[in-house]
Amino acid sequence: MQSLPDVARSRFGSWATNVQLPPGPRVPGLKATEHAYLYLKNLIVTLQLPPQTIVTETEVALAADVSRTPVREAFLRLQSEQLLDLIPQRGAMVPAITLRAIQEQAVTRVVLEGYGVDWVCTHRVPVAERLHQLVDEQRSIYDDDPERIVDMVTVDKEFHWTLIKATGNTEFAQLYNRLHDRQLRIGIAMFQAVPPRRCTAIEHHLEIANAIETFDLPAAQRLLKAHLVGSLPEVSGIFTN
Repeated sequence: MQSLPDVARSRFGSWATNVQLPPGPRVPGLKATEHAYLYLKNLIVTLQLPPQTIVTETEVALAADVSRTPVREAFLRLQSEQLLDLIPQRGAMVPAITLRAIQEQAVTRVVLEGYGVDWVCTHRVPVAERLHQLVDEQRSIYDDDPERIVDMVTVDKEFHWTLIKATGNTEFAQLYNRLHDRQLRIGIAMFQAVPPRRCTAIEHHLEIANAIETFDLPAAQRLLKAHLVGSLPEVSGIFTN
């Protein structure tokens, strides 16, 4: 039987695989290019297309019910967002999820979300009620089914996004939003590879929400940093560079 690290390495960055693409029925009124882009991005972000899977324009076109031209445009757009690596004459490969990518994103989020926490506590922005609602929602999903990982991570990201939105800074929010899809993808991968993380994330969120409720900036900053980077030693034995 493979160990968790072996399974994680095979799923998140050790070898290329080919998978059967699920059908992606066209949405009425949605342009073919946008449909191909959203269809493929969803498969990548939710890990329905595992890291290092190779896909071709023809395969995606057939599954998404579009011609190859919209797929080619979707490939280029996803490449610009670091969600696909183009391979000449072969198609495209879903990037591996590496330890370095996880580390770099965690550090970046500490800086960006740390500013959000600073703003909320310094200006006493009333976001605690919303944060507690999201904690309850995430816990409800976990209690219903711990395997509802995509739903849990979606709420998880909304919790952190709330801190960014509270600043009221549009430029800052747009900067943070550039991380969204890769952040979601990494979050799902970590919840899959480290199941206890699903529960501890909820507890961390509760502690952060409690600190923000009293506008305790030092505590909120400390808890946020521990939440974002504290799991790095744990995943260092699972994900590789």
